[in-house]
Amino acid sequence: MSVLPRSIPAYARRALDDALEGTGVRVTGPAENTRVTLLAEYGEQTWRVAWLGIGDTWGLIGPEGSGCEHTVGRPADEVAETITAPWPEPEPEPVDLHPRVPRTHLGFDVPEFIRAAWADDLGQGWRLGVASAVGKLPDTRPRS
Repeated sequence: MSVLPRSIPAYARRALDDALEGTGVRVTGPAENTRVTLLAEYGEQTWRVAWLGIGDTWGLIGPEGSGCEHTVGRPADEVAETITAPWPEPEPEPVDLHPRVPRTHLGFDVPEFIRAAWADDLGQGWRLGVASAVGKLPDTRPRS
């Protein structure tokens, strides 16, 4: 049976304070409803720093976009480095090579090579195959 920590021991808190000294990171107090999680501010962002109960190992949860949205155990000196590190650049949105062609057809993802040939016989044949698979063939019988 595991035993969760109930408070941050003095040696672990000293190690964290020593690591954060001079970095511009301010510990603003404990997080709500917990004794082992602290709130730290750097710039205009708030981070959650939680003691994990092993030595001076801390879990760090940063704001969205920081690249640290989920906690990973790290020593106190890495906590300071992570909080003060520049944020990763977001990945650019992929360019759609075929903007007028749908990405799905009758609930199926359209492969890129079919999207490229959407107006050709290959695209028409693929659409017909999907329509026959899902039972949505066009009604082309003669009417009287």
